[in-house]
Amino acid sequence: MNRFAVAAVLVPLLTPVLAPAAEPPADLKPFQGKWVLSSATLGGRDHLDDFKGLTLTIDGDHYTVVVGPNTDKGTITLDASKSPKHITLASSEKLGPFKGRTMPGIYEMKDKKLTVCLNSEKDDRPEKFEAPEKTPIMLFVFEREKK
Repeated sequence: MNRFAVAAVLVPLLTPVLAPAAEPPADLKPFQGKWVLSSATLGGRDHLDDFKGLTLTIDGDHYTVVVGPNTDKGTITLDASKSPKHITLASSEKLGPFKGRTMPGIYEMKDKKLTVCLNSEKDDRPEKFEAPEKTPIMLFVFEREKK
């Protein structure tokens, strides 16, 4: 195969990689970057120790959650017109606890902290920032990673 044929094959494949990253949607701009978990409540109990080191990275309209050896990735959408504001995480992973699951939730950004309350098992969106006993509701508070 001559070099022109190789170029004809490689250029279309590499073009998306070389193209600049898409600008994130306006509502997601304040969320861009890496966030570190500072509080975790599940089933009415503090679970911060169970999620020690958990990070949330938002890049464009994609999220990545890493805790220990576990990773979850997917898309994030917001609806700030609702009260409380809506967030939806849609996992694109084929393995792991949230594989292919869509998690509806609510969020608020206040005092440089991001609070997210998600339903991890059902389509019902939480209405309050709480994670009561005997529910699949998760309440997380994140702070920006300090560099």
